Amino acid sequence: MNEVRTVQKSEVLEKSDAEQASVSAASRPGGRAKSAWSIIFFLIVGSIAGYFVYKEATRAGSPGVVNIGQQAPDFSIKDQSGHEIKLSDYRGKLVFLNFWATWCAPCIEEMPAMETLNQTFKDRKFQMLAISVDNDWKLVNGFYKDYNLTLPAFLDPGHQVANQYKVYKFPETFLIDGNGYVIKHTWVERWADPRVMSNIDSLIRHQEARQHTEQQQASAH
Repeated sequence: MNEVRTVQKSEVLEKSDAEQASVSAASRPGGRAKSAWSIIFFLIVGSIAGYFVYKEATRAGSPGVVNIGQQAPDFSIKDQSGHEIKLSDYRGKLVFLNFWATWCAPCIEEMPAMETLNQTFKDRKFQMLAISVDNDWKLVNGFYKDYNLTLPAFLDPGHQVANQYKVYKFPETFLIDGNGYVIKHTWVERWADPRVMSNIDSLIRHQEARQHTEQQQASAH
């Protein structure tokens, strides 16, 4: 019995000594400094992480790039006959603005699907603008003949319009709503895919419904 009490007393003393040693280490100047620096370090790391989370959450878009939700830059360009059009001429329509080139391999794959898309929706609130950055019409005409294309074609040899949209690889496409805002920005797409065409159809329906509402409001007055 006395041996048990002695062992228990010894364990209590050892525990007490360990706690005193821990308190003593924390109370030493070096221990306090390390503890303070640890707190400061975690506060700095937390602040930096919080800053980047906030920046990403409030990011409006990368500078120098036309982003979704921004007003699409207006421009004027001529077709092969010399007729000049402006992007703003197509307010009220879903505009399919595509930048391409005859030397662009992905464009060769994408253009036939664009032809299908245009044939399907050209008689509705939809306008396709296929802008080539080639240097002359002969290349474009030959390309259109080879691939049986009838898309509305425009030439931008000096990249004036392409530069307005910060285009840096081809093909590049912007979908612009009836109010002139970018609602989609993409590169190579399967435009003839039923799901993609269904999405385009929904966007066009939205433009048509908006126009119908505006017409009703105008007639009511």
